[in-house]
Amino acid sequence: MKKEPYDIEQINLMSWLRFPLIMGVVLAHCNLYAIISNLEGCTSEMPSWLVFIFNELYLIVLPARVPTLFIISGYFFFRTLNDKKANGQFFIDKYKKRVSSLLVPYLIWNCIAIAMLYVKYDIIEQTPLNFIDYLSGFWDFIPRAGFDPANGPLWYMRDLMVITLMSPLVYVLINNKRTVYIYLSILSVLYATNICLPLVGFSNDAFLFFSIGAYIAIHNVNLTKISNKTGLIMLLLYIPSQLFFNRLEENNQYIYVMYLIVSIIKITAVFYLVSLLFSKKILKPTPRLGKISFLLYALHGVIVNPIIMVLFKLSGYTDNPFLLLGIYIATPIIIIVATQLLYTTITKFTPGIAKAVTGNRG
Repeated sequence: MKKEPYDIEQINLMSWLRFPLIMGVVLAHCNLYAIISNLEGCTSEMPSWLVFIFNELYLIVLPARVPTLFIISGYFFFRTLNDKKANGQFFIDKYKKRVSSLLVPYLIWNCIAIAMLYVKYDIIEQTPLNFIDYLSGFWDFIPRAGFDPANGPLWYMRDLMVITLMSPLVYVLINNKRTVYIYLSILSVLYATNICLPLVGFSNDAFLFFSIGAYIAIHNVNLTKISNKTGLIMLLLYIPSQLFFNRLEENNQYIYVMYLIVSIIKITAVFYLVSLLFSKKILKPTPRLGKISFLLYALHGVIVNPIIMVLFKLSGYTDNPFLLLGIYIATPIIIIVATQLLYTTITKFTPGIAKAVTGNRG
């Protein structure tokens, strides 16, 4: 396939999006309502406006995080098909790169998380978990700890590794004009009905949205040229659709249908808006933020809860909503500063470690 002239523009668009998408993940995990509401000394009731900020505001403001990240991953996996053929060597080369960019940092950051859990349960609380419990943290749920895997946010990497291994099949189905739409339609129906394989790592999110990213790359779909009419309609629907989805009960039988629709609306709107801002020179590539995005994603999974707990204790287990809001605002700022300091330090003094913990993304 011939490389298209918009390829660099599309790369810049997706690379720029990574940081705000990761920030959306961080804000989701800075949810004080979920973390402290069951603690002794914490009020059982919080003002509705504060619960709204903790639970919903970031969903409205930021793009559909996980679906968009899987789309970006699928796109970058198959993008180089513009230059190469999808033969066995292509996939072997991709697998080799994914060992350093996915598997190695996945194992390292889960080791760090498991070590922290060991200190908490076996040393501090004297309520030890057994070896099998800790071992399961490399892939599955850890009993009592409530994380899946040990570094919870890394479930995305786990599922991405699974779909990456299945990428040759994805390519065959996406590249064939007779099967591509049947394949994507089946995945969409399975997603909307929440029918999935009962195997850890085989998520509908990964299969559907990675495949959409693969489709964009293989069939040279130009996301920088979404029509103004389509883009504006999606922008107008962006907030109302999310507000409507937020009002649905979790056990609503149509919740996955709505989530799929809302995700498509938000993803299209965001690609349109960011492309427009790039074309107007309002946005520019941000290499530095792109480099720290992965470290921010992996690091926050092991420090977000301790930071919130320390701030909450320092506040005297406050039930003052404005102090709680202050903790919510301070937590991601602390995480970003810690990420910047760690990235600067390890890239300067221990570049080998920096490559390992960032998946060679420095």
